[in-house]
Amino acid sequence: TTGTGVARRAKVMRKGEMVGPLPIHAWLVEAGDRLVLVDAGETVDAKDVAFARFGVAAEDEIDTQVEAAGFSVRDIDMVVLTHVHGDHADGVARLGDARVVISREEAKVVGSVEARLTRRIVGQPLPDGFAPEAIDLDDGAVGGFGRSRRVAEGVWVVATPGHTAGHVSVLVDQGDHHVLLAGDVAYDEAQLRARQVDRVSPKAGVARDTMDMVLAHAKRHPTVFLPSHDRESAARLEATVTL
Repeated sequence: TTGTGVARRAKVMRKGEMVGPLPIHAWLVEAGDRLVLVDAGETVDAKDVAFARFGVAAEDEIDTQVEAAGFSVRDIDMVVLTHVHGDHADGVARLGDARVVISREEAKVVGSVEARLTRRIVGQPLPDGFAPEAIDLDDGAVGGFGRSRRVAEGVWVVATPGHTAGHVSVLVDQGDHHVLLAGDVAYDEAQLRARQVDRVSPKAGVARDTMDMVLAHAKRHPTVFLPSHDRESAARLEATVTL
């Protein structure tokens, strides 16, 4: 289906059966002499909502996780947020003065009346001092993605609208394969393959077109697909399991 899907999206606010614990992945990419963080996860301050309960401990927060990987938040050259939902963006409060970027389209979404109203209804305000830099994806096509921005050696921010109008993913060229840090293009690989649109996406047709774009890209370039909430993402990365 196409259109705004107001009825479909309204169902998100309803209480329902929980699916069980899911990860909130953030990814640290070493590219040449640059360190790029993709998404920032949640914090211990996360508040439960009708459709989600959070169990974030202090050791799960992004600054602690970066240190556990052998780095400091001061080492990070750029933080790319795939989109501005709390479970991807709230962790920027733990990253000091790191440079945080979002797509220009996402910046418009964040400032919209609908987004401000939604944040108020669900009780999920933006982090204190949240002021990401809006970037344009004006470096042309890369692989199957029509719009991109190169941010480091072999690393591109690519437009993957759907879950939000300004949603992006990060494509990493590993030589013989690509890795797509896909945010919420889909919640897991099965959803991508089924082309099943979630209840959050404002336009189902746009979300499905993006899924098709990812699948088409993977046919030409073996691609490890890593959505943020897939229980199997870390294992696929470790074993280089491609689409």
